[in-house]
Amino acid sequence: MKKLYLLLIILILLMVEVNLYNYNGFDFNSNKIEFNGTKFNLPENFNVANESENTISLYDKSDNITINMTHLNDNISIKTYFQKALKDNFTVGNETQKIDNITLYVTYRETNYTNSTQLFFEKDNTNYRMWILNYDNKNEYSSKIAAEIITSLRPANQGYIG
Repeated sequence: MKKLYLLLIILILLMVEVNLYNYNGFDFNSNKIEFNGTKFNLPENFNVANESENTISLYDKSDNITINMTHLNDNISIKTYFQKALKDNFTVGNETQKIDNITLYVTYRETNYTNSTQLFFEKDNTNYRMWILNYDNKNEYSSKIAAEIITSLRPANQGYIG
């Protein structure tokens, strides 16, 4: 009889989880990271290396790539942050790109130790800087990962579909 009650409790818990998924579209089994009021997909092979109030650091040990994502002050325009980054001595190039109708202001930096890319963008009325430290010059891979994060980024109170 105890086994029957235990089975009944497990089934009820499963039904509650399925109903919550259907209600808000959030997939409990996916690899989502919540950070400063937003959520995004944690890219494959990445782990959370560090997290503070406004910044989260992700690290891919196999490809030696670090991504620092910072929530910037929303009262300062993205273009202002971009202009400040352009004045940095290590900045060697810049461009503007679009991903899913989101304008990205991009700077490229070179030092003796790494190539890095800074992406400044606004999504859902929130300003961000994504700083990719690419120690082994895997630029195409870094760009793919950045696009994955940006397209999956959304407010934490907004559900995911699919």
